[in-house]
Amino acid sequence: MRPNRSRRLSPSCSALVVREFDCAVIGAGLAGATLAVGLARCGLRVAAIDARPPASATAGRDIRGLALASSSQRLLVALGLWSGLREHLTPIQRVRVSAQGHYGSTTLRAALMGVPALGYVCAADRLLAALDAALAAAPLLTPFYGTTLHTLAPAADRVALQLSSAAGLEHLSARLIVAADGSHSVVRRHYEIASRQFDYGQTAVVANLDVEHPEPHTAVERFTPDGPCALLPLGGARHVLVRTARSTEAQALLAASPAAFLADVQARFGWRYGRFSGLGSRRAHPLVLHRAQQLVAPRAVLIGNAANTIHPNAAQGLNLALRDVATLLDCLAGTADPGAPAALANYAAQRQPDHERTVNFSHGLARLFTLEVPLVGVGRGLTLAACELLPPLRTALMARLMGWRAPPNDWLRGTHEAN
Repeated sequence: MRPNRSRRLSPSCSALVVREFDCAVIGAGLAGATLAVGLARCGLRVAAIDARPPASATAGRDIRGLALASSSQRLLVALGLWSGLREHLTPIQRVRVSAQGHYGSTTLRAALMGVPALGYVCAADRLLAALDAALAAAPLLTPFYGTTLHTLAPAADRVALQLSSAAGLEHLSARLIVAADGSHSVVRRHYEIASRQFDYGQTAVVANLDVEHPEPHTAVERFTPDGPCALLPLGGARHVLVRTARSTEAQALLAASPAAFLADVQARFGWRYGRFSGLGSRRAHPLVLHRAQQLVAPRAVLIGNAANTIHPNAAQGLNLALRDVATLLDCLAGTADPGAPAALANYAAQRQPDHERTVNFSHGLARLFTLEVPLVGVGRGLTLAACELLPPLRTALMARLMGWRAPPNDWLRGTHEAN
């Protein structure tokens, strides 16, 4: 039996039992599940709530290749999750960046930073399976799968939650509620937190494929007029393709025959890597920027896509979310009340600069490499050429991509020792 307390509301409501937790994490995806594991290992009683089934029931369905930055690796090391993922990871030692139709390119190399890898590629379903195993193993953690948030009611010292599942309604209370429920956050809507949106008019089509002449441990970012295309290595010939398209053309790409789709990809990457083949299933992800106008509310905090959903052009979305996780764990360390206003204000103050820098960086890249203006096209080539010719500029870019520009704490150093 999991160690959370239950209480009855009153004699007149004797049938209504409320399960008590320190923290309720709404959304047990990649960021939310990581946070839940960390909170439990810090000695807090945690409920992790998500509409999805356990990862074991959906193995192989999420084909996204996640590019985990150095900062994310260190957090997963600190949480004891990295060793179990090692056999499913592909190190990225080089990133080749170019723009279709323009001169100028640059190669980012791990050796220039004195590290074994700039990052690591992991299949999303592998990481989620590892997180679900950790959720099940943590004695202070209760996962609620197939469950949605029905209502919430903040009070002075805790938040009352009503959950809905196939089994009916269940009542919880928590001293802190964490919104980790994505771009269209229900928690954010309950708290009436406004968000700013920008529709890029683009859709990312994701699929796995084989590369005839793979370059080991090398990721490729190719900017095109439709948006960026990327190849992430999964080991051997297998790669994850991210093909950004205008949203008006995405459905045609999904419906195209494998041969027609591969011909489209070939036209964007050329023949440097040989012929593309072995196309897997395709999935589409519309690209829209979402920015919450505040990160905290009474006994509530936003992390991950609930706070910022950004363009995937620099693979910063999940890494930004995991830096949210690391900072929140640091801010709550040793606090008697995880929902205390001072702790939440500290989190918001620490995260705001990183959010601003990362959102502006990815948004600027999205605009720079898609604007159909001749002089901007020249600027694209000059930008890439400058990165190649000016080592300090290239080093600064790599430091940003690796998450080194964020304020460090023990979780991001991989040195924290949880309970």
